[in-house]
Amino acid sequence: MRASVLAHRDDANILGNPLLATIAVNPLDRFFVLAMPLVPKVILRRLGGRYVAGANLSDAVVVGKRLQASGYRLTFDILGEAVSDDREVRAAVSEYMELSEALRENGLEMNLSCKPTQMGLLTDSDLCWDSVSALIEAVSPDHGFIRFEMEDSPTTDATLSIYDKLRSRFGNDIGCVLQSLLRRTDEDVDKLLESPHPLNVRMVKGIYIEPESIAYQDPLEINDSFLRNTKKLLAGGSFVGAATHDESLLLELLEMLELNPSWKEHFEFQMLLGVGENLRRRCLERGIPVRVYVPFGEQWIPYVQRRLRKNPKLARYALLGLFKSREQLKVG
Repeated sequence: MRASVLAHRDDANILGNPLLATIAVNPLDRFFVLAMPLVPKVILRRLGGRYVAGANLSDAVVVGKRLQASGYRLTFDILGEAVSDDREVRAAVSEYMELSEALRENGLEMNLSCKPTQMGLLTDSDLCWDSVSALIEAVSPDHGFIRFEMEDSPTTDATLSIYDKLRSRFGNDIGCVLQSLLRRTDEDVDKLLESPHPLNVRMVKGIYIEPESIAYQDPLEINDSFLRNTKKLLAGGSFVGAATHDESLLLELLEMLELNPSWKEHFEFQMLLGVGENLRRRCLERGIPVRVYVPFGEQWIPYVQRRLRKNPKLARYALLGLFKSREQLKVG
């Protein structure tokens, strides 16, 4: 599986369909997005500060305290993926252990997100199981939670297989992610609901470009899948974190909750740091919990580049910043 996973990963696969639609409309934006690799780190850091808490653990703690004080739930993610060396996997686990201790000391919510390929999936499934199990055991005394994330389609079967075993052992302490753009998600939801073990799902649209044979290409079909499977999960008693910044989709989810008030007890919205801030505040004001994804770490550059690719306006700022002093660079 390792070779197929690595072969499937490239810059194009992490851009996502919404970006391609944007670029097609505006050729100038296409130029700025494609020129992103030319942007110096100092400018990326300045523009990416809205999307990433920082490079260090202390930065994440500061951002986490501010968000928690404002009423938001939190999940922390140490950036990094596609790890294919056992030593790097152990180093990532060690970093997460340090993160959990810092959250404990600072009274922050013990909720962590980790990627399967960061935990050793490309090396060995047993290593991945051991890595995630160690994290769950470290946070469970503090009623902590681990979100076992989802990556591109070649990893889906292995990820869900490991999650199924983790779920049977750790119950409510572990959750998974499903992507509504994948045609298989309906079947995956049905299989997950068949198990008697607790189920906690983050539902996302999905950021990877996948072939039409296995993935919906029409945004309306992706949204329909999102709503259909969220409803199915909630009706089946699952906890669902609906991760979206799509206001039209969000409004349909709110209508779904109004028609089924009991579902609100096991539902929350989830949003990225620096994205949809006004939207998340409005959700919170309506009494719906909102969890903010707080990424940080030394591997912040690829993440920031992905976020800027999805926001061509900021990509323009980044490229124009090559010809301006730090004082002249204004970000609105």
